[in-house]
Amino acid sequence: MDLVLQKHRIKMSRKPNGGVWHTLAEGDWNNSPYHFAVTVNGEEVLVNDPYAKSMTANSEQSAVIDLNSTNPVGFRDVNYSKVSKQDAIIYELHIRDATSSKHSGVKNKGKFLGLTEKNTRNAKGFSTGLSYISELGCTHVQLLPVQDFARVDELHPLESYNWGYDPLYYFVPEGSYSTNANHPYLRINECKEMIQAFHEENLSVILDVVYNHVFRYEHSAFEKLVPGYYFRHHQDGVPSNGSGTGNDIATERKMVRKFILECIDYWLTEYKVDGFRFDLMGLMDIETMQTIRERCLQEDRPILLLGEGWDLDTPLPPEQKATNAQSSQLLGISFFNDLFRDSMKGNLFEAENVGYANGNGYYLERIAQLVSGSCHHKFGKIFSNPLQSINFVECHDNHTLWIN
Repeated sequence: MDLVLQKHRIKMSRKPNGGVWHTLAEGDWNNSPYHFAVTVNGEEVLVNDPYAKSMTANSEQSAVIDLNSTNPVGFRDVNYSKVSKQDAIIYELHIRDATSSKHSGVKNKGKFLGLTEKNTRNAKGFSTGLSYISELGCTHVQLLPVQDFARVDELHPLESYNWGYDPLYYFVPEGSYSTNANHPYLRINECKEMIQAFHEENLSVILDVVYNHVFRYEHSAFEKLVPGYYFRHHQDGVPSNGSGTGNDIATERKMVRKFILECIDYWLTEYKVDGFRFDLMGLMDIETMQTIRERCLQEDRPILLLGEGWDLDTPLPPEQKATNAQSSQLLGISFFNDLFRDSMKGNLFEAENVGYANGNGYYLERIAQLVSGSCHHKFGKIFSNPLQSINFVECHDNHTLWIN
C-alpha cells in the first residue's frame, strides 16, 4: 500500500499488531491532494481515504488539511441554550432549499453561509433564512445530510438536485454547499460558521446521517479496500438491499462499527453538533446504536439521538435490528412515530383516510395515547419510554401537510 501525495509515491508500512498502515511524509503538504494505491487480489487500485477530512471538488481526491486552521473566530466559545430531549421542538431543513429562493434576500443562496446571514427579508418584508427559523419557536434544526454525497456536480450545483442520501465520504462536508468546492478548507470553515450561527440563535443542530448504505457500493472506498467486508450479503452472495439503494452497510462488524463511532465522535468534537438523526436506523444493529449512545453520554450537553426504526429486509436477525420493536434495548434513543403521523395527517397508503387533523375521526380513540408518548398498553405499547417517541406529522418523505 502506497500513499500517492500529489505526484509523489511514498511507501507505507503495516504495523505488526493489526491492519493499520502508516508513513511519514516530510515537508509542507498543506492543501495537497492525495489518495492510496492499494493492491487487492493482485490488482492495484487507487482509493480515496475513507477517513479524509476534506476533498477536492466532486470528491476527486482527498486533501491534506490542518484542522486547527478551520475554526471561525469564537467557534468554541459560543454559549447557547442546551435543551433537554423532553423540551425539544425539531425543525427539519435542507441547506439549499432554506435560502435558494430568488426572493429570499440572502446573498449566499443555497450555501452554508446563506444560513449565517441575519435579518434577511423578502420583498414583502417577511423574515427569511436564519431569521425566519429563529422566529419559529423551535429548539433544534435537523439538517438533511451535509456529509459529502453524490449526484450533484459541486462545480455546477444548480444543474441537479439531491436531498443528500447518496453518501460518499462521511467526515467531509458537502462541497456543493460551499462557496468554492475546490477549496478544501472553505467547506469546513463555512459549515462551522453555519453551526455557530445556529448556536448564536440558541438553536441546537442535529445532523441527518446515513450509515445504512453508500452510493454505488462497488465503487466505494470500503469495497475497494476490503472487498466484501463492509456490506451485507445473502447466503447466495448477492448484496442485501433493505435500503432500496443496492447495498446495506454491515454495521455489526467490528471495523465498520469502529468507523461509525469515530465519525460520530468527530462531528461531536470538531463541529460541535448536538444530535444525530439516523436514516433507516432499523438496518443498523442494536449494539452499534448502544455504543453510539454511550459515547454521546460523555458530552457535557444533551445529545439527541433519533432515527427511523422501520423493520426492513436485511440479513440481520430481528432481535439485533435497531427497530421500533426493540425499543426496550435502545433507551435514550428516539424513534419516528408513524402511528402518530398517520393518525393526525392521514394514512400514507390510503388516500381516503385523511386523518384526524383533516376531519376524519379514525384513530380518534388513540389521540390521548399518542400525545402522551405512546407508552400505554390499552392500544398496544409502542415504546418503553415517552421520550422515545418523536411525534411528527411531516418530514421530507411522503405527503406534505399544509394549510389551504
